[in-house]
Amino acid sequence: MTLLDRFPLLLFQPDYGTFDLYDSPPIIDAFKMVSAYAAISTVNAIIGIAVATGSIAATMFTVFGMLLLVYLTWIILTLIFHFVAQLLGGLGELHNTATFVGLAAAPNVAVAIASLLLTLVRVILLPDNPDEILTKINLGLSLVGMAWGWPGVLCYFGLKNAERVSSVKAILVVMPVFFAFAILEIYNSNLFTF
Repeated sequence: MTLLDRFPLLLFQPDYGTFDLYDSPPIIDAFKMVSAYAAISTVNAIIGIAVATGSIAATMFTVFGMLLLVYLTWIILTLIFHFVAQLLGGLGELHNTATFVGLAAAPNVAVAIASLLLTLVRVILLPDNPDEILTKINLGLSLVGMAWGWPGVLCYFGLKNAERVSSVKAILVVMPVFFAFAILEIYNSNLFTF
């Protein structure tokens, strides 16, 4: 199955989109998916930082930081899910886990495109956004992307199909990781005071 064939399945039929990841994990497709997510997120961050600071140094630091963040997240989630799956009797190997975590970035790619469009709307049409409404919408989109992709529903199906972990065990692994990432995302948004 090609990446273009798999992409809509990952978004709308995740069990079918991940069913073959134990037997034939397409690690190159996973790398392409993560790279697409990194590229779109980096463009979005560049626009946001360039408008906010106008500094070329800050913009270059943002490029490096965003790329590093996306690839490190892929690696960290892969290691977490693989280690826990092995403790729970999972049968997959590290490349199986790296593949399902990489492919689980599919919803994040869609959310990154929507976020880029919101950034363009904010920069072009609403430069003075006093209520931060677009930022709150962006946070909501990010949480939806996390719930569906990293580290949510697709990681659940990936654990189930690529690591051969039972459904209950997969839920017990994915839920705490998702909530930890969601709390971190909300905290880093600076939209709410704690």
